[in-house]
Amino acid sequence: MVGLAISGTSLATKSRILDDLAILRTKLGHSMMGGGMVDNIISFIILTLALNAIAEESISLISILITISLVAGFFGGVLFVGYYIYPIVGPSFAKSQERGFVFAFLMGLLIAGAGQLAGLHFVIGAYLAGLFVREEIMPREYQFNNFSGGLGNLDSRFRTLSHGFLGPIFIVSVAYKVDFGAVGEAPLFLLGLIGAAIVGKLVGAGFGAYISGENSWKESLTVGIAMNGRGTVELILAAIALEKLEAFTETHLSLLVITAFVTTLMVPIVLRYIVPELSDLERV
Repeated sequence: MVGLAISGTSLATKSRILDDLAILRTKLGHSMMGGGMVDNIISFIILTLALNAIAEESISLISILITISLVAGFFGGVLFVGYYIYPIVGPSFAKSQERGFVFAFLMGLLIAGAGQLAGLHFVIGAYLAGLFVREEIMPREYQFNNFSGGLGNLDSRFRTLSHGFLGPIFIVSVAYKVDFGAVGEAPLFLLGLIGAAIVGKLVGAGFGAYISGENSWKESLTVGIAMNGRGTVELILAAIALEKLEAFTETHLSLLVITAFVTTLMVPIVLRYIVPELSDLERV
């Protein structure tokens, strides 16, 4: 679970960093955001497999194939709702700011609950809801309209609810369980964890981008470093592990929180010196 936790990527922190560096709306930026989304979905699938194995006290090829099939079917179902069901019922809700927001919010809860009922961990449904509700449920002209105070924008409303209210509550709840004394208890393990987290992304994402043949070594290095932005996803995985696994202790949680902080803080500092050397990034 420790390895699974450090494999995650926070799209929220990464999108903000890439936007500040003016590379979010480039082909490279879109590749990193798409890669982060796939990375997180795979992490959640592995989480579901691990929790199912713990509950059943065994794991088999059949259970793995069933879980992957459920995720694929659920993913396809969410896309079907966004592309085909919404055009029928969505316009009547989009006429009102309040009704549009409530409709999108309820659809998000419905998708998250459906994932839980399908036998997947609820976080998969919630994650997919966050990816597709804002993109598919509401029409584009409604999403990006600017109303007074910025709260008429559907995206801004969700950001206010998540980043301004629910997110801080979750982070504070995790912070109560963090013991900084864990640094003194296992300093070498912490250094090894931070090193593994950084090198894993550099090799997995950065080297993968380079061998694809579509990126220079500087662009590939940018991908490897940018993918080190963790934060929320790592904390979610760590919190679930603490709740479900007896062998996972608050010491592990504390070390993962520190790792997430260090690696995420590293990203804008290092990219600040690399990005100016990039040239001719393709805009999209």
